[in-house]
Amino acid sequence: MGERRVAFADRREQMGYTQESFGRAVGVEFSTVGRWERGELTPQPYRRPRIAQVLKVSLAELEVLLSPSRRARSLELTTSPRYTPSLDDALSALEAVALVDNGADTKPGMRVFEGRLPAQAVRAWRFGVEHFDMPTTGAPTSVRDIDEIKATTTALDRLDRQFGGDYCRGLAVKYLTSRVLPTLRRPASDSVRRELFQASAVLAEVIGYMAYDSQFHRLAQHYFVHSLRLAKEAGNPAYGSFVFATMSHQALYLDRPDQALALARAAQETASSSSVAAVKTEAAMLEATASAALGDHRGSTEALRRGEKSYDHHGSADETPYWIAHWDDAVFASFASSAWLDLGDVRAAEPYLQLLADRAQGQVRREVFAAGQRAKAALLEQDVERCVHYGTMAAKAAAAANSKRSHHIVRDLLSQLEGHRQLRPVRELTETVVTLLPSEAP
Repeated sequence: MGERRVAFADRREQMGYTQESFGRAVGVEFSTVGRWERGELTPQPYRRPRIAQVLKVSLAELEVLLSPSRRARSLELTTSPRYTPSLDDALSALEAVALVDNGADTKPGMRVFEGRLPAQAVRAWRFGVEHFDMPTTGAPTSVRDIDEIKATTTALDRLDRQFGGDYCRGLAVKYLTSRVLPTLRRPASDSVRRELFQASAVLAEVIGYMAYDSQFHRLAQHYFVHSLRLAKEAGNPAYGSFVFATMSHQALYLDRPDQALALARAAQETASSSSVAAVKTEAAMLEATASAALGDHRGSTEALRRGEKSYDHHGSADETPYWIAHWDDAVFASFASSAWLDLGDVRAAEPYLQLLADRAQGQVRREVFAAGQRAKAALLEQDVERCVHYGTMAAKAAAAANSKRSHHIVRDLLSQLEGHRQLRPVRELTETVVTLLPSEAP
């Protein structure tokens, strides 16, 4: 029996075909499709143009999809991100994603959010049976290797928060492919292996967040789902909760509050046995924000109360894992202000807006977000001049950020001011954006 063609099967599913309907579309029996996907048969050359046409890929891309999963390194991310029980397949897929990411700006489709992933990832995390089927080779992994990965990831995360997702993703991806992925395939004791997979899960999530910040949403989803699989191998449900929370954050940003709510609840369920208060707090605050976006006032305020109660138990830095050390009063305030503003309650949001503004210095994304939230509050109070004042602050901060997400905050603010375009302050803000952020100008 040959090796499974995971990428080929994923592409078929992404295009909405069962094996039977795909077989009808390309002129073969469904059993033949199954044998193609299991690697028992290879499509004859004369069938390939029709297969490529049905899958909407080029013949060159079809060759990649027909490669065995372990060797599909030049995959163009035509397949959907997918949580896989096989550790060997997961690492091969993560390697393929990272290699493609080296030229992300030229790859179409990476910006498209895969709407079916959240539900699939939640089901697989809850009910899937994982397989440690990965062969190992080379010198044993040491604690020193793990310490290096943690320190490097922490430094990369700090640079991302300070300057934005476009600043150092290439460096992070190169480190993942050249150093971390080979280390994951080396032998290790059980305790060292768990720590190694945990450290690697953190790096994958950090790179995913960088991709999300750069508007490569499907690319980010690939990293997030592989981070989940690594966290599962590490036996760390608290970190799994953290990744689900990150995925919820992305869904909220993309105006998918129903999916954000489901992911936030998955994060809460996953964190239920955790002693890390910040993880539980973030999950509750994301539920509050998603509920507010859905217009559920009661659900949002109840989740806010749970988040506040949980955050009261937020411990000292010595008790907080390094991967959530950034969680502080300002992060809490960002969620709380978003929820209250979505509910239209500027007065309740005000103390959080002030705290967020006071703690924003030195992190450009936070500066843009804080100013953008102030502008949103002013617009809710129909104070256009004050809205423009904070909008100008957001635009100036965004000009210094290697963060497309920050730029889009300014663009969205201009869209909200469309009905006031005739006013001089709004025209001046538009001119400022044209000068500082020409790609986001209307």
